[in-house]
Amino acid sequence: MELHHALRLDETDRKPIIALVGAGGKSSLLFRLGDELAGRGQPTLLTATTRMWASQLERAPLALLTASLATLAFELPTSLRGYGQVLALVGPAGEPGKLAGLAPEAICRLADLEEVGAVVVEADGSRERPLKAPAVHEPVVPACATHVITVAGMAAVGQPLDAVTVHRHELAAALSGLRIGDILTPEAVATLLAHPQGGLKGCPAGAVPLLYLNLALDDSLDDAEAHKRFAAARRIAGIVLGHSAPGYAAVLIGSAQAAQPVTEVHGRVAAVALAAGGATRFGGDLAKQLLPWQPGGTLVGRAADIALAARTIDEVIVVTGHHAADVQSALGDRAVRVVTNPDWQAGQSRSVAAGLRALAPALSAVLFILADQPAVQPATIDRLVERHRQTLAPIVAPLYDGGQRGNPVLFDRSTFPELLALQGDSGGRPLIQRYGSQVELVAIDAPLPKGIETMDDYRRASGPNQTALPIQPTAPQKP
Repeated sequence: MELHHALRLDETDRKPIIALVGAGGKSSLLFRLGDELAGRGQPTLLTATTRMWASQLERAPLALLTASLATLAFELPTSLRGYGQVLALVGPAGEPGKLAGLAPEAICRLADLEEVGAVVVEADGSRERPLKAPAVHEPVVPACATHVITVAGMAAVGQPLDAVTVHRHELAAALSGLRIGDILTPEAVATLLAHPQGGLKGCPAGAVPLLYLNLALDDSLDDAEAHKRFAAARRIAGIVLGHSAPGYAAVLIGSAQAAQPVTEVHGRVAAVALAAGGATRFGGDLAKQLLPWQPGGTLVGRAADIALAARTIDEVIVVTGHHAADVQSALGDRAVRVVTNPDWQAGQSRSVAAGLRALAPALSAVLFILADQPAVQPATIDRLVERHRQTLAPIVAPLYDGGQRGNPVLFDRSTFPELLALQGDSGGRPLIQRYGSQVELVAIDAPLPKGIETMDDYRRASGPNQTALPIQPTAPQKP
């Protein structure tokens, strides 16, 4: 996956001003972003607020070295039209082989130029270590930054916490809870990266905080080491995303110098169990959601348990409507959030909207589960989320035995406005049809889970181990 896709730059009208902080691959990301953005027709200013090696000048199509903001503002538009991307720095930094970067305020002034389509800033120094802890004066992030990407090299994991591996290792020890010389475990690295005075330090209000875990895979690494780094990165992603807000909006895992620099994008994913319908095909005032089912106690309990058992789900919401109080009571003390849809008779689209409006901010995707399909497996949910991490596809759906597309279905956050605009009882089906070939299909080696629409369906699906009679609602409820 390319960086601009992983960063979701197409989802905003804001001019991207991307600051790179941390250690273990910032310069590689700087020039990679420059190539991508310029290739997409966005003339890109590359610069730094800290010192850069003079040898980096060779990696840019054109370099401008001047301490005069007026000179830069005059020369930059013409240079960008001719070269697509320009590296702008002040000049010699007083340290052999180093060049000084621009002041943060100057970068924001240059970013305002109409001819500048994007800005990428190296806003931190790391002495070429794979990991660092920021000092009091670090990082130096322009106030106008729209994205701040904290970079961390996975080569540090499994190594001792010392000056060879970590820049400002004493600070890193204090923030991570380790002692000097202790082994850097994924848990300790995650603690450092998620700390407000660690990896998250210096992100301006309004900027999107992101974490890039650089696997730094090359031909010198054997398969075992590559696997170890990938497993550590996934572990770190899970830990930092599990922290309460404010925190990273997403975690990117990849290799900065690879053909595709992003392998996976980990974000927070919610599961919404739709349990609001009136079960009109059953007749009478029956609440189908309360039909007995083992395991789970009831169909709605089973749906909630499926979502809770999936290791890739961060939040579970159950949307109720018909006999809402009884359905909520059947959920007991499960760690779910219950949302009532007072408009449940208007169709499933209103329950979808109710679930979406209840979601926590900064979610990457939502997955919808139907309460009347108890045969769905948690592993299927995990497969869908994993494919979304690899593709950021707008929709990810399972393809069961015989090539039958079924539920549950995952929707990327880019589709949320369209989901909210749906009407009637169709749920997300119109979007699946609209996106067509963009829908990512995941093969599931299992029969298609069938919905329980009638009492005969229930009797056939429940088998001899299920209780035959539903839980009776306490009293009929009007919408």
